[in-house]
Amino acid sequence: MMRVFPILIATLAWAQSTLPPWTPGTLDIHQISTGRGNAAFFILPDGTTMLVDAGAAGDGIPQTDPHPDASRRPGEWIARYISRHLPPGAAGLDYVLITHFHVDHMGGIADVGAALPIRTLIDRGWPDYSYPAPLKDNAMAKYRRFLAEKVEKAERFAVGSDAQIRLKREDPLFRIRNIIANGELWTGNGTRRLFPPLDSIPAADVPNENMCSLGIRLEYGAFRYFTGGDLPGTPDPGFPAWHAVEAALGPAVGRVDVHVVNQHGSMGEESDAFLAALGSTVLIIPSWAPSHPAPDVLKRIVNSRLEPSKRYVFATDLRDAARIVIGARVNSLAGPPGHIVVRVAPGGASYSVFVLDHRDERDTVIATQGPFRAGS
Repeated sequence: MMRVFPILIATLAWAQSTLPPWTPGTLDIHQISTGRGNAAFFILPDGTTMLVDAGAAGDGIPQTDPHPDASRRPGEWIARYISRHLPPGAAGLDYVLITHFHVDHMGGIADVGAALPIRTLIDRGWPDYSYPAPLKDNAMAKYRRFLAEKVEKAERFAVGSDAQIRLKREDPLFRIRNIIANGELWTGNGTRRLFPPLDSIPAADVPNENMCSLGIRLEYGAFRYFTGGDLPGTPDPGFPAWHAVEAALGPAVGRVDVHVVNQHGSMGEESDAFLAALGSTVLIIPSWAPSHPAPDVLKRIVNSRLEPSKRYVFATDLRDAARIVIGARVNSLAGPPGHIVVRVAPGGASYSVFVLDHRDERDTVIATQGPFRAGS
């Protein structure tokens, strides 16, 4: 039975409808809900396509049932979702970004690549995968075989670049800026290192995989969007302050309209300073496990004393265990769980958010919010 969420009357008008197809000039961002990790599919204004992450995790973890069901692997569901929404004439993915090398972000990419051609794959480690230490586990070995066999071109993410990811047909209103990877941060005037030299760090303090995540800021007219994998907000007790990547990241990203909540909304992310720096109207939690989102994170991101005072928070999933722990604050979500689609109008002056049912492949619209004025 579908749970009832307190959403605006606008939802009712969309009940049992489907999302209108993408049209040229529109920017679509689909946060795909498989219940097994992160995946976001982008259709850029000229029809260029991009996937950020393709997670496949959760086996053996209670309350991680996949969506729509377990008849296919998560990567297969991701590929099928993308295929349903590809723009006319598109045969595959122009770009794939892998934010970091955890299976809930990259474990399904081989299944995606088996179904959809990938022109360019960009990650934080190519070609040697040696920072902060050589990556040689079984998942990485499989990933590297996939790159060699199925990907037309692989590249290392270039921090600071605004030309590595570009439209096929240039548009002066559109840009993707590479903000961060491996602790290297674009400041607006060059880059700087957030992490000390590795030979000066005790072994226990070496940057972990989450800290090395890459992040991008997308700009289209007045519209701004940020996503950054599993970048951490606060250091674990007893660890150095520089483990809190969000502290330096927030001012570098600046104001945005929409951002994807770091590390699935896990405990300690989305600090007050980070939220204030970004000032997002819409926040998307790419949740999939029973620990997502943590109650303290949800409390911060819906806090009415932080501007903007009206925020719209969406989650791709909400397991029963999370619902019990969060309690009544679950009613602050702007819609039910599902695929979260941000649709930006041509030129980037406004955008709306749609929630699509993840229980089957009909992509029924079950909630909508907006339109919102970009840059407000």
